[in-house]
Amino acid sequence: MPRIVDHEERRRAFAKAAFSVIAKRGLARVTVREIAREAGFTTGALVYYFKSKDQVLIQASEYSGHVVRARMEHHETTRTGIDALKHVVHQALPMTPEMRGTWNVWLGFWDRATHNKDVRTITELRYKEWQGRIATLVKNAQAEGEIASDVDPVRAAQSVVSLIDGIGVRVLLTGGEISARRQKELVDALIDNLPRSARRTGTKTARTKANGAHRPAPR
Repeated sequence: MPRIVDHEERRRAFAKAAFSVIAKRGLARVTVREIAREAGFTTGALVYYFKSKDQVLIQASEYSGHVVRARMEHHETTRTGIDALKHVVHQALPMTPEMRGTWNVWLGFWDRATHNKDVRTITELRYKEWQGRIATLVKNAQAEGEIASDVDPVRAAQSVVSLIDGIGVRVLLTGGEISARRQKELVDALIDNLPRSARRTGTKTARTKANGAHRPAPR
């Protein structure tokens, strides 16, 4: 009886293998043969599913996105306001060896986007998703009264994304010159510098005045 092949499962195996190899070695030094060997299949089997190295790269990037996206969604559902915004953004920072490997994949993806239309299309879609996720979190923080209503969520998201990209490139190029702690400090400072809601500021001021009214007058 012929063996039934789960094609989707095999595609996922190749995507995971491609991610693992590129994360360790970078795209430029990776061969299709290495990816096939990592997945436990022949080069011929890989080529059957992916006609080019760029197609493999797309699947590796999509695999990494799935992993990181799940972590972000966890914080989106368990936290609120600015706290959720910060913790979601932290998931994209190259603070661990695993995430630095993920950035290896992403940088290779960016490089190929300048040469391949399909890669560029996926890059644009993922940037749109990423920026939209942050913009939504900014809106949520506005609804919580933590960020001023006149802050443009899209422009705020663009600033956050640009900072993260800069940190990611700098860390990979310098071998981790910016520590994990400093990465978080930079992102948190940007978010903390977004104008605060007058409603929240007014509440804090009123509370401060109320507390001061109960203090004994200085002698």
